[in-house]
Amino acid sequence: MGTDVTPEHLEVLLGELRLKHWSRLLKTDLLEMKPQESQVVLRCLNRWAETERAERRGQLVASKVRSARFRKLQTIDQFDFAHTNSTKAVQKNYMSLFNSIAPDSLPSAIFTGTAGQGKTHLARSLGYAACQQGMSVLFVTAAEMVNQLGTAQKNFKLEQELGKYRRPQVLIIDELGYVSLDAQASNLFFQVISARHDQGLGTIATTNLPFGKFNQIFANDAIAHAIVDRLVNSAEVFYLEGEGETYREHQRKLKQEKKKSG
Repeated sequence: MGTDVTPEHLEVLLGELRLKHWSRLLKTDLLEMKPQESQVVLRCLNRWAETERAERRGQLVASKVRSARFRKLQTIDQFDFAHTNSTKAVQKNYMSLFNSIAPDSLPSAIFTGTAGQGKTHLARSLGYAACQQGMSVLFVTAAEMVNQLGTAQKNFKLEQELGKYRRPQVLIIDELGYVSLDAQASNLFFQVISARHDQGLGTIATTNLPFGKFNQIFANDAIAHAIVDRLVNSAEVFYLEGEGETYREHQRKLKQEKKKSG
């Protein structure tokens, strides 16, 4: 014998599945049943509804992950915060941000520091966690984004392309700073960041340059300052500086050790 299922519990569950007419019919039909019969019905319906909810959730998350275009799935349980002093230093604040992710609490973060310190891994992990919550996420490099926007502008499809980067609840812009942007590209980048800032959406970026050198990325000091101001306004900033081997080298060593021990 399992635990009794209440009609109220099942009604909430059916409501989540948008089966409101089932709830109405259930109330009427239960009145015509004996207590033991009604519990059999309630238990069966509850098990079926729980299974349906779990399957729908799994399909939703899988769809969100595909749409995010991560290229590589990297989750937080795979990250070794003990790698360097800088990764140890950011762990507490990072996990606080990670655990706060919700539809009404979109993650915004900037990961800045030398190459190979795990910035992209940490950014992707936030995005994957957002997908698990059913949010829309998009991962793109800064160069790809501005190139696609530039092409769309030439083809008179700029608004449509801008919408692709304005809409997601969480946008992850990787490798900001590896390519310098001209005046046109800087302006297009600013339009995306400004629109997302005004809508209160989550924006995550990784960069190898400190904010004081963003004028090396963008066309002039004014637009660089405007972009930095909007990026960091509501974002958590994580500084990751290199100490010894890079995080990628560290991961390769761990894989080799596992192979040897296996």
